[in-house]
Amino acid sequence: MKAEIIAIGSELLGPQKIDTNSLYLTEKLNRLGIQVVRKTVVGDDPGRLEDAFLSAISRSDLVISTGGLGPTRDDITRDVLAKALGLSMALDNDVLEKLKQRYRARGTAFQQNSTKQAYVIEGAEPIPNGPGAAPGTYLENNGTVLVLLPGVPREMRYMMESFVLSRLRDRWQLPVPVSVTMNFAGIPESVIDQRLRKFDFSARGVEFAILASLRRVQVILTGKDSTCVEEMAVRVKNEFPEGFYSEGDRFLEEVVLEQLKAAGKTVAVAESCTGGFLGKTLTDIPGSSAVFLGGLIAYQNEAKTRFLGVPEEIIAADGAVSHAVAKGMAAGVRKAFGSGFGIGITGVAGPDASEEKPAGLVYIAVSTGKGDDVKEFHFAGNREMVRLQSVTAALNLLRLSIFGNGGGR
Repeated sequence: MKAEIIAIGSELLGPQKIDTNSLYLTEKLNRLGIQVVRKTVVGDDPGRLEDAFLSAISRSDLVISTGGLGPTRDDITRDVLAKALGLSMALDNDVLEKLKQRYRARGTAFQQNSTKQAYVIEGAEPIPNGPGAAPGTYLENNGTVLVLLPGVPREMRYMMESFVLSRLRDRWQLPVPVSVTMNFAGIPESVIDQRLRKFDFSARGVEFAILASLRRVQVILTGKDSTCVEEMAVRVKNEFPEGFYSEGDRFLEEVVLEQLKAAGKTVAVAESCTGGFLGKTLTDIPGSSAVFLGGLIAYQNEAKTRFLGVPEEIIAADGAVSHAVAKGMAAGVRKAFGSGFGIGITGVAGPDASEEKPAGLVYIAVSTGKGDDVKEFHFAGNREMVRLQSVTAALNLLRLSIFGNGGGR
């Protein structure tokens, strides 16, 4: 089955707003065995939108749009689709009454322009909108299924999960493919891709995909035979035992915190070039206070000496961005907080060099009281990219240390 997604809204063509709904829709459709073959972004122009609908209908079994269902003049999606298909529209009194009830429940007067949201395309079924006002539309026309959803993410997701997905399953009785997503850290995408080339996934009926970001590298295997998919997944994990950290759509900080809890250990952090980003990343996870004791942003050299006990002579001899200073920061913060693990990060985030050391040079240390692990990194990109890569590398070093050296509390 082939599907197309049309994201509607002139604001999506500008630099301020990004269409993220399509990513969610693609994931949900792929899990049903429906392949998304095209995504289109179109502004609030009737002619262009009609052309987008007719082109998509001519090619695909399923067309899903997001946006343009509200009460304002630029919300034209229903009207344009009805015109393109030569169908009439009629006021649905049940929908209208629900809209009025929503206004009453909020203690506000019903706005007359909201009446346009109660018009339904001939032969279509309105999709209830639990968290919002504008209903969606489900329509089958000459073999093509058309679904109109709001652009507001939480409303769009509600409609997909409460109505659309079950309707699509019933409509086509599709065999659901089996998929395994594996997350890796500390190994570049290019290395993973090169080393996996020896596996002939296609011969086993397994599709292979690799998705990389500054936070993780994901390997996704998909196929109809669960046994084949699982067997190939085991081979992939065994190829990178040092880098694999979880299955599913998970990030490293979630897994590291779980590992700390399971081991009964704690961590504190000392940051320089990352400016508190590591601490923020950890505390973004609910319940992190059980194992994350706190941190220090020791940006100036005096702070590294005064609060973390890094000797002035070491900073003078090696520079603030050095192996020795990272080690001293990690040990100092571990002692200051009484934590099992201490992490120290010092580097040059850029864009300019510092202390005659290049932008992107970062030293990260993990201290346990029974040993220290210090690594040198050379990250590419702008200031924020260097910081993000530093945080990811620090979390990965901690992950490898938690059960690797017996230290920690």
